Amino acid sequence: MTINLYCLGASGEVGRSAFVLQTDKKVLLDYGVKIFGEMSKPTYPLKIENVKLDAAFISHAHLDHSGFVPNIYNFSKIPWYGTPPTYDIADVLWKDSMKIQKKGLPWGNSHYKKALKHWHPLMFEHWVGVGSTSFGFRDAGHISGSAMIDIKYNGKRILYSGDFKKENTRMHDGAKRVKENVDVLIIESTYADKEHPERHELEKKIADEIYETVNQGGTVLCPAFAVGRSQELIRIIRAHHQDIPIYLDGMSKEITRVYIKYKKYLKEPEKFIKDVESITFVESIRDRKNATIGGNVIISTAGMMEGGPAVNYIKYLNRESKIIFTGYCMEGTNGWLLQNKGQLYVDKNLLDVGLPVEYLDFSAHAGRNDLMELVNETEPNKIVCIHGDKTCTENFALELKGMGYDAIAPKCGDKIHLL
Repeated sequence: MTINLYCLGASGEVGRSAFVLQTDKKVLLDYGVKIFGEMSKPTYPLKIENVKLDAAFISHAHLDHSGFVPNIYNFSKIPWYGTPPTYDIADVLWKDSMKIQKKGLPWGNSHYKKALKHWHPLMFEHWVGVGSTSFGFRDAGHISGSAMIDIKYNGKRILYSGDFKKENTRMHDGAKRVKENVDVLIIESTYADKEHPERHELEKKIADEIYETVNQGGTVLCPAFAVGRSQELIRIIRAHHQDIPIYLDGMSKEITRVYIKYKKYLKEPEKFIKDVESITFVESIRDRKNATIGGNVIISTAGMMEGGPAVNYIKYLNRESKIIFTGYCMEGTNGWLLQNKGQLYVDKNLLDVGLPVEYLDFSAHAGRNDLMELVNETEPNKIVCIHGDKTCTENFALELKGMGYDAIAPKCGDKIHLL
């Protein structure tokens, strides 16, 4: 039997990862949303037309990979598989989506409850069969519980990378070397044209910036993604500054509790717990006021400053303060506007911020070297380049072709014959 891949998203674009793999069964590989699509509204995967699904495997909890899972239960009752942290983090993110979008979502509370009910846990290095096809999870080193999806069928092997990182971070060991060759590699290509800065130098830079700002009586505001980045920042700052007060606000608090719950998915869980015990979870107006007095660091959602407490903190920072972004801000978002124009919208009013703003690239995605390392490890017969903008994925596929690989950069809606 042939093996096909249907591309419902994340093909020539970043966001809404969603693929149907057809072996002897039809299985979803991720089912996410693009949070800031056209007109800054969520964009959903292409519709699954006349396809009877048998299961879904979700690589990790970020909304661009898991955010549309509840919608499955508009039309199906299939099981979905993910690691325990993926389940708990997705639960938090789905509830937040319902709170923010309300009736704008194509799924509601009943579908959310069904999604929770139909989850099946799958641990790293464990396997489960769907028909004659076997699926296993490998640690992807991206966020807590993130997995590469390893697939075996009819003597053939396919590896779906999901989002991954091979470089060690404070929170996670990098994805381990893949020792077996694969027939098909479906690889994220977010930074196929870019290498991330050396992490040791980045840590020193942010540590120096914090020390200088706090020493002058200012506050450092770090708008940060709730999942992964906020926790990494806690570890980084505490590794360099044991006594500077840190305030954690927004959804990051709840996600941090999930991280602590699943200690075995962390690199140094006891150190992380100790660091978390040393910071203040913002729970009141008084806490928020104390955070902005000066001499502190505030880690707060949202990472792109589209809502969340981070936006409101701006109004109360003194002139000695500084804003440090550590994650990518999509063009058109408040965070992008602040980085590029020194302005942002607060309560629908455009404000000139008048504070220094810096961006330090602490990406949890594979850089170019990581991507090439995974290609070299697996020596695939065919490579499918996904989860990157159109130019990036096409250029990556062309480069791989020049190296002798059968590589393709699909578009949304494409059906690819893999084997």
